[in-house]
Amino acid sequence: MTDQRTTGRAGTLGVPGLWVLAFLGFLLMIGAWSVAAPYDGTPDEREHVVRAAGVAAGQVAPKPAAAKKGSGAFQTVPRGLVREQCWQFKPNRSAACAVPPGSDPTPVRAGTGAGRYHPVYYALVGWPLQLWPGWSGVLLARLIGAALSAALLASALVVILKRSRHRLMLGGLLAATTPMTAHMASAVNPNGLEIAAGVAFFTAAIPLLLDRWSPANRGLLTLVGISGVLLAMLRQTGPLWIAVGFVALAIPLRQGNLWQLLRTRAARWWAAAISLTVVTAVLWGVLMKTSDLGNYGSNRYTYGQAVFVEANRWRDYLDQMVGVTSWLDTRMPAPAYLLWQFAAAALVVMALVFGTRVDRWRLLVLILGGVAIPSAVQIAAVKQTGFVSQGRYMLPMLAGVLLFAAYVLEQRGIDADRSRTTVRLLVLLFVPIHLFCLVFTMVRWQHGLPARLGFGSLDPFLGPWHPVLGSATPLVASVLGLAVIGWLAWTAPTRRLTDRPAAAGATADRPEVSTADRAEIPTADRAEIPTADRSETADRSGTAAADRPGGGHTEAPRA
Repeated sequence: MTDQRTTGRAGTLGVPGLWVLAFLGFLLMIGAWSVAAPYDGTPDEREHVVRAAGVAAGQVAPKPAAAKKGSGAFQTVPRGLVREQCWQFKPNRSAACAVPPGSDPTPVRAGTGAGRYHPVYYALVGWPLQLWPGWSGVLLARLIGAALSAALLASALVVILKRSRHRLMLGGLLAATTPMTAHMASAVNPNGLEIAAGVAFFTAAIPLLLDRWSPANRGLLTLVGISGVLLAMLRQTGPLWIAVGFVALAIPLRQGNLWQLLRTRAARWWAAAISLTVVTAVLWGVLMKTSDLGNYGSNRYTYGQAVFVEANRWRDYLDQMVGVTSWLDTRMPAPAYLLWQFAAAALVVMALVFGTRVDRWRLLVLILGGVAIPSAVQIAAVKQTGFVSQGRYMLPMLAGVLLFAAYVLEQRGIDADRSRTTVRLLVLLFVPIHLFCLVFTMVRWQHGLPARLGFGSLDPFLGPWHPVLGSATPLVASVLGLAVIGWLAWTAPTRRLTDRPAAAGATADRPEVSTADRAEIPTADRAEIPTADRSETADRSGTAAADRPGGGHTEAPRA
């Protein structure tokens, strides 16, 4: 009979079934926001819609112009997509005053602040906007982006179930996939897909570069490659996130897998693909002047003053990472932010406590990459742009901090039982906040937030404006999606999954290596291939050295 404590109900589905179920769960969770929001319901969505429709019409590289605040470009798009704002930044006003997107295909010239951005994302989501320039096209474009993000997050979840030692990295995944992540991934905006790509990139890169090398890591290579290519091109900060992640995880070289990886053909191909994408993305940025964000007339600060203002703004950035939704005009009650941030901070602090000196070095590099560098860039540009940074811009990098912190904890300090308990506590904490954030934001869009909140005022079925598919549709989708993700995390196996039943001499933690796989391994590394199961007795007893505080994986140099 199968031991539920070891296998878990989610583990009985098999890897393909798990991926499909996780994809559906994330798609429902993100898609709920897609069908709940009014047109231009997320920051700058109209700007990205115009850019996407222009790229779909063949206007890939429009001439840079002073289209918005002295930056951007002009695109020719269907008239039905060009709408003005009337309720943004006014949380007490519903979206009923806005004119919805229409089906008028008449070409008009429209300025967009996103007109200079890299075209690949817009080519993927923009074609429905040209074919059906109304609600049909907008919803389909949103759902295409939601599906891409859901695929990356589902892949990250499966990687954790296959590679994470005690599945505690699921806690990092849950902490990184905030309501703001779902909110942005649901819109026509590359930032949402960038966050999902950052989560997938670090989820795969951490075990790929730090765990024992094996040909079974081909799946990790593929996910690192796909997410790395996407991360490099989606926004201007992508190459920076990749560079910081590489420095943090690959150095010191003697305590990682970089040299072993570079001896394999697949790793060299993916490294070349990511490098080429980074180079072309940087060249695109230089030629199209994407770093010119425009002139906001905010040159009243000295650089010394800007340092203190930027430091003070991190209180807002942290809340925005969790979920200050709509146009940054919808703030949940304070306990939602404090609970999420406390749980995320606990992972980081405990990783610093239990981690080795090299672990702390890596965590510090990731934190500096996600905090200090973006702040320094903001301070340097303050005289031209003012303070335009938002917390969501740092999420792709800070997701790596949470995932690596969870990785360190399960390697150094927390055993299987406590890892499972931690993940379940995070499920109980995060799932209700996700649903509450959606309900709270729907209330804001549908009838505006009242001056004084009460339970009676939080009714998502009232108001002069309603989602195009009705108010019940996003709520049902969100409940189903969150239930699926919560169930997968709650019943996750405490031992690693395999693609097929383990053969004699192999376990889930020490996979069988075929003769064909051995041929790809450098001769010097073949001694590390497991040939017999030596861990099952220790796993069952719960007293293995790897499960004691300070035990487990060490970073001692290999022979």
